[in-house]
Amino acid sequence: MVLKVVNVHSFCRVIAQATLFFAVLLPAQTKKAPSQNTFDDQAASQLLLQLSEALQGHSQKQFLALFDLEKMKNGAIFKQQISSFYSQTDSIRVHMNLGEITVEGESATMSVTAEMEAEPSSAAPSTHQNDTITFTVISAGAGGGWKFIDVQPRSFFSLP
Repeated sequence: MVLKVVNVHSFCRVIAQATLFFAVLLPAQTKKAPSQNTFDDQAASQLLLQLSEALQGHSQKQFLALFDLEKMKNGAIFKQQISSFYSQTDSIRVHMNLGEITVEGESATMSVTAEMEAEPSSAAPSTHQNDTITFTVISAGAGGGWKFIDVQPRSFFSLP
């Protein structure tokens, strides 16, 4: 039987160097996943798509679900305005183009060029509106996503 003598000092140094190597290398290779709740062009476009679908699908419930009415100034009045708007229209066509986005902490504003044609329930002729709308959004919380807390001018969502 042959016994080998192992230099413990060399062995410990190799282990220490390997540990240091992996401690430096691994964090550099591990990419931090992007935040699921970052408001960017993609999040803004998704929110505008949902808003457009709710308008064109004539779904008041879907439309209002995109808003945090409790945090919105005069949210109850806005809800009544939207209820009136939906009850006065038979169909709505809308086209929205995302403009500038400004993020400030947990909220963001976005400028949107919007065009909407609404056919009233009455025999009145269709109405056509073009305007630049400013939406303010906030994080919807732990569940992710975003909700509108302001829209200006609010009159865009009403018949003349």
